[in-house]
Amino acid sequence: MPDLNFEPWDPVHNIEVAWFEIEHEDVFHMKELYKLVHDWFTLNGFKDLDDGKENFETYYFQRDLPSGNSEHHIWWRTHNIPKGNNYYKYYLKLDYQTLNMGKGEAMKKGVKMKTNLGDVVFRVRAFVMLDYKKEWRNHSILSLFDNFFIKRLYKKHIDFLREDLWIKVYGLNDVIKDYMKLKTSREMQKPFHPQLGL
Repeated sequence: MPDLNFEPWDPVHNIEVAWFEIEHEDVFHMKELYKLVHDWFTLNGFKDLDDGKENFETYYFQRDLPSGNSEHHIWWRTHNIPKGNNYYKYYLKLDYQTLNMGKGEAMKKGVKMKTNLGDVVFRVRAFVMLDYKKEWRNHSILSLFDNFFIKRLYKKHIDFLREDLWIKVYGLNDVIKDYMKLKTSREMQKPFHPQLGL
């Protein structure tokens, strides 16, 4: 079930911190990649929206093609409430999409392994949600101070939360790219022109 308190049209209380998309077409093992991403969510404290467990999947669709290949649409909606905080939480939307996914085999260290061949797309959006229980917004007196609280008194802490979530989410980006053997954010390219004096 989707998070009913998530309102993307409310950028004051739902602050988008990161958005990225990774697309890669190659031979890889879809089940291992799925497990790797699931483990990242678990290790970083993200939970299912409904029961607080590790069943992140809110939508799964598979279409089998006449060629024997398949396409998938998988949505994960998760949140992390740091230290059980009652005012803010991290909210992550992950959408997988596979295109023309087929089965194949590959050799690794002389052993034949079953793999997948196809195109996989990851779309990730991360938000810091403020007043996620809507206690301030719906309170007759506190609602008068909600905007002031967010923009003035709580600003430094919100900036810290944004940076913390950004670092976490781009950690996920690096995990996916490492698995796919793509360049990560850690492997920054050197400038084309050397710096002066070097």
